[in-house]
Amino acid sequence: MNIRAGIEEYRKTPVGEAQFVYISQADTKFDTAGIYHVSVEYKEDEVKEEIQAIEDAIKQKIAEINRAKPGGPLVKRAPLPYKKENGKVVMKFKSKFKPRIWDKDGKPFNSEKSIYKGSTMKIKYKLNAYDQNIGVGCSLYLLHCGIENLVEGSGDEVCPF
Repeated sequence: MNIRAGIEEYRKTPVGEAQFVYISQADTKFDTAGIYHVSVEYKEDEVKEEIQAIEDAIKQKIAEINRAKPGGPLVKRAPLPYKKENGKVVMKFKSKFKPRIWDKDGKPFNSEKSIYKGSTMKIKYKLNAYDQNIGVGCSLYLLHCGIENLVEGSGDEVCPF
């Protein structure tokens, strides 16, 4: 599903199951400033529209490059922000900014709780096609998360004894 705001396109996913979750707090392993990200698994037939939107954004970016440099070299493709396997699709969403998180009742999520793998959620995101050294691709910028079923855990700061 898409929502247009000016030129930018915001999209919403169906409910999927979180695989790698860094939305309660930022992941600082590869970036000291921190990146918020989540990989969510969906049934392939539920996200056909999302996959098509990603492909269309990449095609549009390639067309822009070809118009700017007609007869130029072939355009290199960057890795896709999703992987298909066994009828499932895992989509990767990320942001430098903390996403707004909501519970299933549409109320702001309790920030003292940690969201773990296995939680089910909807994602609101922004498509961003790019042309960088790794090639032409598309990022899925994480804006909001709607938690449908929470799987809670404890962070590193909790005493394990």
